[in-house]
Amino acid sequence: MPVPHPLTPVAPPPLLGDGRRSAAPRIAGVDTARGLALLGMFSVHVFGAFGDDGSPTWAWTIAGGRSSAAFALMAGVGLAFTTGGPRPVTGPAARGARAAVAARAAVVGLIGLLLGFVSRAADLDVDVILACYALMFLLALPLLGLRPRTLLALSLALAVTGPVAVLGLDGTLPEPAFAGDPTLVDLCTDPLGLLSHLLVYGNYPVLAWTAYVCAGLAVGRLDLTSRRVAARLLAGGLALAATAWLTGTVWLLRLGGLRHLWQAEFAGIPWHRARDEVLWDAPDGATWWSLVSRAPHSTSPFDMLHTLGSAAALLGGVLLLTRSAPVARVLAPLAAAGSMPLTLYSAHVLVLATGVLGDSPGPLYAALATGAPLFAVVWRQARGRGPLETVVAAAARRARAAVTPPVLDRHQASSSKEHMW
Repeated sequence: MPVPHPLTPVAPPPLLGDGRRSAAPRIAGVDTARGLALLGMFSVHVFGAFGDDGSPTWAWTIAGGRSSAAFALMAGVGLAFTTGGPRPVTGPAARGARAAVAARAAVVGLIGLLLGFVSRAADLDVDVILACYALMFLLALPLLGLRPRTLLALSLALAVTGPVAVLGLDGTLPEPAFAGDPTLVDLCTDPLGLLSHLLVYGNYPVLAWTAYVCAGLAVGRLDLTSRRVAARLLAGGLALAATAWLTGTVWLLRLGGLRHLWQAEFAGIPWHRARDEVLWDAPDGATWWSLVSRAPHSTSPFDMLHTLGSAAALLGGVLLLTRSAPVARVLAPLAAAGSMPLTLYSAHVLVLATGVLGDSPGPLYAALATGAPLFAVVWRQARGRGPLETVVAAAARRARAAVTPPVLDRHQASSSKEHMW
């Protein structure tokens, strides 16, 4: 498959709010990083967190928490692209952009709640993230005009204070009446419980996870075609990830955090068998010592800062790699997969729900990791935007048209680079 230079337009270019196509290019590095995040999430859902011997799986060790964080950060980058890129849209165009984002959030949330039926029926251990994304997009609406530095500061503040708020509110907000992933039924019968689940009780508590979207929004306001910006993302992300990991390790292993967590939540398991579980399993929040955990999805400040840094480093590294046309050609299938994340994420939930190859995680992951890029390459060549992305884009286009004049201002037409879901 011939692949253009990573900074040239990839057919079809993104739709503008009035249905016209922009000549602005997609950025191969962003799509590729999103594709890698997808494969990471697939691996965690297929292999699980722990093996039969109680040790963490390779998927959990490498991709646990990091892949979903990268996925969330890329969602923020897409949010920036759809609202003006480096120069946020203003005036009537800004109203249209906000309406489009709200419409996208509504459709993504609807898809997530529909997948909740599938997840519950099949008793999947997936924790569908889409409803959380929908709420994060809505909470990001007032932030669309902020400068990158302000957004970055807000992201870091949320990464540190959000986990404290989540732990402090645990048990004070109405607890959900449902178990597992939320569905449309829960939206109607237990709306407060659903909101509490999304904000605090779920595996992706929005009070903290909005940090990733804020960071992505800040990154998307930068010039991602710049080598210097990519290098700074890589270096800064690695520094943040390493600092958070090492600091958390010192607190756990040298300052007694690990013992406190074991005594509060794992005391029924002998220490020699519990150590891996305490290190790698997210605590239930029975003690404030859970805030020093570095386990994936523990939603502690160390976990949040580490995964935030690793997500930024992933994006920066891939942006640098895909500046080379030969490398971009090799990674083109991943970029194709990353251009339709909603479709492929939803499809992998449906595949897991069938139970096919459920007892053979290796072949199942191989099928998902090869099938998703292959489908994306064929579909993008034949039809362009992914199936579910097309549905979301149509809803956004109608919402934008309802609140803006028929003719877009020239600033929006020139700055809209890429669509999100």
